[in-house]
Amino acid sequence: MTVFGLWAGVNLVGEDLVGAGLTSPEPPRKASSARVYNQAMKGGLVIGFLLLIGLARPNSAQQTYKPPEVASAGDVYVPYQVVLDGLFVLDVSLDDDGKIQEIDGLRDPGSMLGAAKRSVRQWKFQPASKESKSAPSRMTVSFVYCPSNYGIGGPVPPKHFSPVLPPNQSEPSDHGNYVPVGVLSFAYPQYPVNSVAWGSVVVQLTVDSSGEVKGVDVLHGMEIFNNFVSEALKKWRFQAATFNGKPIKSKTVIGFAFQPPPSS
Repeated sequence: MTVFGLWAGVNLVGEDLVGAGLTSPEPPRKASSARVYNQAMKGGLVIGFLLLIGLARPNSAQQTYKPPEVASAGDVYVPYQVVLDGLFVLDVSLDDDGKIQEIDGLRDPGSMLGAAKRSVRQWKFQPASKESKSAPSRMTVSFVYCPSNYGIGGPVPPKHFSPVLPPNQSEPSDHGNYVPVGVLSFAYPQYPVNSVAWGSVVVQLTVDSSGEVKGVDVLHGMEIFNNFVSEALKKWRFQAATFNGKPIKSKTVIGFAFQPPPSS
């Protein structure tokens, strides 16, 4: 017989004795207030612990997939001055070793696309990983070449700028459907007054699942230009990357090329 069965039997016998008048029933016991309090506290602690675990756990897409990033980058190649519009956005496809397989132009307003591709091919990439294994992926890389005819007021983006959004993968993949960061709006950096310096700044941004910039790493900098890049980035807006349709944290890289205005 189980313990439960034995206990039930004892209870039945006790009830029979009471019914026969051989023993008097015990007065009902009041639950101890301390016992009730302790039970409530234990229940509250368990619920709080479970809630804490749920809040601390990242979404499943972020757990299983880590997007690629740039491990190192050099100077941005500028062969000549840009005339009108200087924002170029590339969709860089990488294999599971982080090597470039293809570079597509998502935004190509002029003749600087070749220079942008040439710069990217000199960089080193860290591949994406899915379930801790390297995986092929994509990454958005932008280049900003300040137009040479911006005059005294400084360069401004086109009035009718259209967001640059990478397309979904055309074919299904065993590694999932990763769509990198999109550019919703941008701003040109100012050029330092009374300077004739040339150069570039390359930054890698951490963009969270809501599209907000949560970190900026300088991969290649020049002291004279770094602050101008920081100010310009405050006006950029992004669309978060997605993995299998769910927004996730990821990286995007922007190269800013500086050249003196024609009057310098």
